[in-house]
Amino acid sequence: MYNNPMYRTPSKRRQLISRIAIYSLMTSAVLLLVTLLVFVMLGYRFNRDTSTIEQGGLVQFASRPTDANVTIGKAKLADLTPSKITVNPGNYDVSINRKGYMPWKKNVDVRSGEVLWLNYAQLVPNRITTKQLTRFEALAGALSAPNGDRFALIEDASKPVITFADITGDTPRLTRITLPTSVFPTDKTSTITLSKWANDSDRLLVDLTYGTTTERLLVDRRDAEKTVNLSRRYAPDIAEAMFDPRSSDRLIIRDAKGELRTLNTANDTLSSVLASSVSYMSLYKNDAILIVRTEPDGGQSVGYISLGSDKVRVIKRIATTEKTFVAVADYFSEPHLAITVGSQLDIYRLRQLPSSESDGSISMTRLFNSALPASAEHLSIRTSGRFVLAQYAGGLQTYDVELAKQSITSFKAPVTGELRWLDKYHFYLTDGKQLEVVEFDGANPHRITDLTTAFDAVQSDDGKYIYTIGATEKGYAIQRSLLILE
Repeated sequence: MYNNPMYRTPSKRRQLISRIAIYSLMTSAVLLLVTLLVFVMLGYRFNRDTSTIEQGGLVQFASRPTDANVTIGKAKLADLTPSKITVNPGNYDVSINRKGYMPWKKNVDVRSGEVLWLNYAQLVPNRITTKQLTRFEALAGALSAPNGDRFALIEDASKPVITFADITGDTPRLTRITLPTSVFPTDKTSTITLSKWANDSDRLLVDLTYGTTTERLLVDRRDAEKTVNLSRRYAPDIAEAMFDPRSSDRLIIRDAKGELRTLNTANDTLSSVLASSVSYMSLYKNDAILIVRTEPDGGQSVGYISLGSDKVRVIKRIATTEKTFVAVADYFSEPHLAITVGSQLDIYRLRQLPSSESDGSISMTRLFNSALPASAEHLSIRTSGRFVLAQYAGGLQTYDVELAKQSITSFKAPVTGELRWLDKYHFYLTDGKQLEVVEFDGANPHRITDLTTAFDAVQSDDGKYIYTIGATEKGYAIQRSLLILE
């Protein structure tokens, strides 16, 4: 073997130093790479406009139907919906497009380090096909069930017959029940009106009217013989009734004098008076009855009664007698309280809403207040506590708790009663000419079908169809509009 006389084997010390240098360099490179990856995962990007490194915001996209193209600002995503992208903070125009459908557009603000969910894009076909399914010679009333699987129909209000149309198949399946004569007056002509479904979609409240008298009936769609005339059996002057969320056997009633009680048809009991002078009531989950009541000093109070309790807990006192509404819902386990007094809206975040039996303090932080364009007519909190909705004559104000953002929607035609919703993000309007679907903030309105009635509409669980009830030359028909093309 040839030996180079000029070559000398490095000393052990030099070898050690060399190894330490190499290992240190490799470790530093790995740490730098990991750090860079962590920063990238946290959304940090180089902003060319400001020449700085900023933490971006993550935007998540979803659409119905899926597989749609997304453009945010000037960037077109490579992936179809559902998809996501991290972008620098700022204001962006977003569009979601799919062949055969009208574009979905929205202007959004992306915030540093936050996630913006655009997961409610309803794409509407360029051409919507509406098909008549089942016809009726006459129709006096229609009420869609909470789970969206059926309609309750009254074909002739003077007859004690309710028709149920199951719309889960290709053709509605009709069943009819005849209410027992024992619940009707024998010597008077009466009419029936659909009022309210129970959450289980098996029972519903029906109003029975004769002369100037209105009685409340509890009807079981599975067995007409279980019909109960609540006014005769429990309280003759029920002004309002709503189902107890714990069971459709239980109801909460308010009489004409403002006295609040609960009744249980399963064990045939009526509670004592829980609260007096009640002008408004609503529910908080399965936990409490929210109430507004007139106080002896001429003002009002907003409070609640835990279900199963008979003690009223006052949350807030109001000096005026203007019409007042209250709603409470949890947003990520934090109760949020909304109150309207006339045209004034206030929204609070609560640390908790303890039992009305408790003496513990209620911590309230005001998040938002606003003067509505007109006095509130309805107030609610929807979509897992995210949206506070104050409806007034001519429009709707929506406050988005997640984004701390308000929006105003003006109605093109008068809206009778509280807005009706197809899903968590879309409500619908009827003006006697057409049915229009609108997002919670008034964006992306779309005409769905000609409609000359104001009956309920409902969307199938998969979003494929919207069912409506339209007038025909020979009466009425349940009709189905196709939203997801084959």
